[in-house]
Amino acid sequence: MRCTTFLLLAVAILLGACTEEIATKGKVVYTWQFALLSPEELPDASVGLPYDVMLSYSVTGVDPYSWSLSAGSLPPGLSLTTTTGRECRLHGTPTQIGAYPFSIEIGSSVGALAFDRVIRVYPSGSLLVTTVALGPGMNGGNYGVNVGATGGSGAGYSWELESGTLPPGLNLDYRDDTINWGSFVTTGSVDQSLGNEQLSQVSGLVPSASQPGVFWMHDDTVLGPLLYAVNAGGDILQQYQLSTTRIDWEDIAIGPGSGFDYIYIGDFGDDAGSRADCRILRVSEPTVPPGPTGVQPLVPEEFWFTYPGGAQDCETLLFDRESGTPYLIERTPNTSPRVHKFPMPLDTAWDQQNPVTLIGVPATGTFAPTITGGDSSRDGRRVILRGYNSAREYARPSGADFEEIFNQAGTSIAAPGGQVYEAIAYGGDGTTLWTTTELGMFPDVPLHRADAPADNGFTTISGVPMAPGAWAFTLQVTDSAGNKAKRTFVIVIN
Repeated sequence: MRCTTFLLLAVAILLGACTEEIATKGKVVYTWQFALLSPEELPDASVGLPYDVMLSYSVTGVDPYSWSLSAGSLPPGLSLTTTTGRECRLHGTPTQIGAYPFSIEIGSSVGALAFDRVIRVYPSGSLLVTTVALGPGMNGGNYGVNVGATGGSGAGYSWELESGTLPPGLNLDYRDDTINWGSFVTTGSVDQSLGNEQLSQVSGLVPSASQPGVFWMHDDTVLGPLLYAVNAGGDILQQYQLSTTRIDWEDIAIGPGSGFDYIYIGDFGDDAGSRADCRILRVSEPTVPPGPTGVQPLVPEEFWFTYPGGAQDCETLLFDRESGTPYLIERTPNTSPRVHKFPMPLDTAWDQQNPVTLIGVPATGTFAPTITGGDSSRDGRRVILRGYNSAREYARPSGADFEEIFNQAGTSIAAPGGQVYEAIAYGGDGTTLWTTTELGMFPDVPLHRADAPADNGFTTISGVPMAPGAWAFTLQVTDSAGNKAKRTFVIVIN
């Protein structure tokens, strides 16, 4: 009889019928007609981020209401505050991660009802989809909703349909465009106190993957295979010497390797277009000590290569971080540079006597002449390329392969010029751009930074539905650092 009674209660609530009262744990609990507590699913929360959700209760013919927590517990830092009989505010700032199930009891003069809810609290700064449900639409009518996100890098969100399908006639704004970068500011000048022209011809720059505030750079002098760790002010933190020779180092990048990140250096500069001994080097990213400890040794792996069709002059190295594939872009005075990639996986058997032949990649996009440096963002969504006096950013269309980036028109970036600028890179979280130059005839080697604006935090689903029904799908948001979050939705079209 008890099981039958509970079954009747479930059916009664679902059908919106008021049929009987049920004794539960010594308390009379009534089923009320059209009882509904909104929202049915609560947004996720983040430690240290203010949380504020209005709970709304609707029912026919019973008023006023009281609110209380009848089971479980709220996340530490959150509380319930009644605003009106039909509404209650759930608010505060969570202080502890975890999943917190609880029941909210709503009472009146004729009885009480309890509703189960759960709030999941994630670590501070986590990327979260904040929208939990999407409203219904009408077949043939206009439809438009926002889907929100917060956290992560806070800039450059892109969205995709991870699974399922949208209702016919509706479209997702993938937000897969380039970033509207702010103006470059000078953060410092690279230290020139080492003498012997060290760091006077900086041609490669990349922020550390794991050590905030550390930048890796090399120069193009004849002093040897030296790698430098500097900070944003240009101060030298540590010097390293690779146990190899150098001919013409032209770019540096952070890329994936055997389960972790490596520093890659391109020894492939070829002003004369005659080299048959090009290679890229890689070393595990060393931990920079608190203070300089003298020049430290590093042992690199080497991957030798040739180009199909003969030698060419490249000065740009960047990566598809999903596959780990290195790409090289030609420096040419025309606007149609050649792009090549390595076959994968990389193999140290590609030595000077047995170099691998690179693979040509279609590149029909709009390019500036004389590309001297570039980088790919950590999320794999964008590429930045620069010449001596300008830069251009390219975005990967949603759902497309990484190489489709090289077939885009791109967006012009107002980068510093007037010196021999041969290095540009994204910051580790994708919210900054960094560039620097060779010394040339100028008094210093400035470091410049541009910032991305804060993301507006949402995308849209809009259009005119073309058929009635219910469609389930999962949306995934990716920030500029490559963090991902997703949530499943249902849209009902009546």
